[in-house]
Amino acid sequence: MFCEKCGEEVKDEAIVCTSCGCSLKSTTESDVNNEPLDGGVKVLSFCFPIVGIILYFVHQNSAPQKSKDACNAALWGIGISIVINIFVAIGGGL
Repeated sequence: MFCEKCGEEVKDEAIVCTSCGCSLKSTTESDVNNEPLDGGVKVLSFCFPIVGIILYFVHQNSAPQKSKDACNAALWGIGISIVINIFVAIGGGL
């Protein structure tokens, strides 16, 4: 087996590279949760973008798909909110 960082040959059972000290443990699919975020939580993240931002950081390493979904919902919520505020400002309020 070879180190992905420096390319040196290392023993198959090694955990770290003896040349550069890089971790040889690769992230497997079982270590990462790729389930999508629940629909209700997406709606919550859309309506209250701060929730989506918090969920983004909470799930960033353990569940990247949930993190991405929460971030997308929060960004859409912020964007739609800005557009609505512009229309209200142009229209003179309701």
